[in-house]
Amino acid sequence: MNVTGSQSSEGKFAHEMVAGDKYEPLEFVITPEINQQFLFALEDFDPQYIEGEGGGPPLVHPVLMLHMSARTRSPSFRLAPNSGSIFAREHVEFLSPAKVGQKLKVSWRVAETYEKRGRRYQRIAIAIDTEDRTPVIRREMHDTFFFSEGSDPA
Repeated sequence: MNVTGSQSSEGKFAHEMVAGDKYEPLEFVITPEINQQFLFALEDFDPQYIEGEGGGPPLVHPVLMLHMSARTRSPSFRLAPNSGSIFAREHVEFLSPAKVGQKLKVSWRVAETYEKRGRRYQRIAIAIDTEDRTPVIRREMHDTFFFSEGSDPA
């Protein structure tokens, strides 16, 4: 696996990644069945997510797009033994709708690492685009890491 970017993230645990590192991208297609499972779980039966509008395919529910853009979806995401990740905050922009059956690609890039209150944080820039590179979502997520007692590699 060769990850593009200013630095390769190959073999790194999530907490070892620094600004410029990229996770391996993920290409995916939301099927009608998966979209409907989310709709059922959310109890959101808006016709635009079930039937589509104007003869077009249904739209992918926005919550499903957030679900698919979690960095844990990257094939290269790895946590170190005895460690975990804590979500701190995020900002999301929904730029255009995604359609059921459409090929999508999500990519993740560590935009910044910083320290706050004695903890290491990462700001991750996340993008979902269509096959023709139409932007669907831009997301910025901040997180930190924790380690079981005696296992912090710092």
